[in-house]
Amino acid sequence: MDESMVMFTVSQLKIMTAQHVLKEAGIQSFVVDKMDSAHAGIFGEIELYVAKEHQIEAKLVLIENEILT
Repeated sequence: MDESMVMFTVSQLKIMTAQHVLKEAGIQSFVVDKMDSAHAGIFGEIELYVAKEHQIEAKLVLIENEILT
């Protein structure tokens, strides 16, 4: 399966909210956490991915729910 990143952030809460909103819309997502555990919130980011065929729909859902601007 080809995946596309739809957003990244340093906020665990924002990623969890985005995943919940996408799940409610029927879109599966997964997270890649690239945060440096020794420097949480300073170095790295958390990335949210969906299947490539759902990329546009996922971004629209996240924009509608004011998670992406």
